Amino acid sequence: MLTYETIRKTVKEEKESAKLVKLPEDFFAQVREYLEKKEAMGREKNNLWELQSARRVLEDLLEARERKIVTLALYSVRSGMIPENLAPEEKEFFEAVKERIKQFRKKRRNVLEGGNGEGKGLVVIREDLPEFVGLDLQTYGPYSKGDMVTLPGESIKLLLGKKAAERIETG
Repeated sequence: MLTYETIRKTVKEEKESAKLVKLPEDFFAQVREYLEKKEAMGREKNNLWELQSARRVLEDLLEARERKIVTLALYSVRSGMIPENLAPEEKEFFEAVKERIKQFRKKRRNVLEGGNGEGKGLVVIREDLPEFVGLDLQTYGPYSKGDMVTLPGESIKLLLGKKAAERIETG
C-alpha cells in the first residue's frame, strides 16, 4: 500500500540518483488509488494538506523522470543502448522522444550537407582533382575530369562553388 512517506522517499531517491530509480510495476496505478482515496476522505484539514502535498511531490517526481528520459533518449540515439527502470507508462514516451530526435537529426544533417534525402548527391567532375578530406573527415579522390561520383552535400557545395563539379539531378 502506498503512503505519503513512501511517495516522499521515492521522490528523494529519484532526485539523488543519476539513473532512473526502479519503481514498483504498478506504481502509477497505486498513485492513482492513493490520490482517489485521499480525495474521498473528504475535506478534513489533515487529509487536504496531505493530498495537496502529495500532488506537488509527485509532480517533482514526474518532472525529474521526464528530464532523465529525454537525456536517455538522446544517449540511446547515439549509442543504441536501452535504458533500465522505465515504467511501462514511460516506455511509450521514451520511444516517441527517441524517434523525434532521430527525425530532427536527419533533417539537420540534410540541411547541413545540402544533398538529397541521404545527404549525398551525384556530380560530374569538371577538372582533375587531388585527394581531399571532406568535412565528415573522410578522404575523397583523387578524381579525373569526367568522373561521376557520389559525395556528401558539403563536399558538393565546395566543388560547385569552385566550378570543379556539376550536379547531376537524379529521379
